Amino acid sequence: MKSKITIFLLFTCSLFAEAQSPYRFYENGKVGYKNADGSTLLPAQYESGSEFKDGFALVIIGNKRGFINTKGEITIPVIYDDASLFFNGMAAVSLKGKYGYINNTGTFVIAPQYEMARDFSEGLALVKQEGLFGYIDLSGKTVIPFKYSNANSFSEGYAAVRLGNKCGYIDPTGKVMINFSYDMVSSFTNNEALVMNGKENIIINKKNKKVRRIENEEEEEQREQQKAKRKSK
Repeated sequence: MKSKITIFLLFTCSLFAEAQSPYRFYENGKVGYKNADGSTLLPAQYESGSEFKDGFALVIIGNKRGFINTKGEITIPVIYDDASLFFNGMAAVSLKGKYGYINNTGTFVIAPQYEMARDFSEGLALVKQEGLFGYIDLSGKTVIPFKYSNANSFSEGYAAVRLGNKCGYIDPTGKVMINFSYDMVSSFTNNEALVMNGKENIIINKKNKKVRRIENEEEEEQREQQKAKRKSK
């Protein structure tokens, strides 16, 4: 019982701390930040800026990106060509055309070497090298080789990937879970994913079983035309 109470208290404290973070406002096309009590922390001066996450907000000056803390201090210089928000203490950034990952002190923990990098999801990050996609772990080790022509981040234990001209799904070890038989696929959400073959759109589950069919644009347009004709009679 005590452990459950402790977990609940930690969770509520975390929510309270997040609620007390400064928030952004817009003025004359610029972004600034106000404290939780409404007082101005930073006047509107940035081209763009995110809300705070993990104690940091991403800000843009000119075409460069950096990070401020909840005191309004620039703690990570505004020098990056691209950057994502911090998640689990790491952020993907681009410097001189290459992507890597920094920690919350601005130190590279995974050196800039990739053509593209996404946030870590389920312990792995989608990265691109020499025109192909693969996955790395938190140490920067390549876990799934660079061989996919397109790919999504992991979601619910599966990643949607393209090999050649067909799409399928792999697990975090790179094992094929759903064969490469579709023209287009989406990531899984609530154990379902949208897949497309030709003009047919269907929802499948993780066993690659059809759950239901989705109308394509042409079918929807025909249905609406038929409905309009019935109304006009």
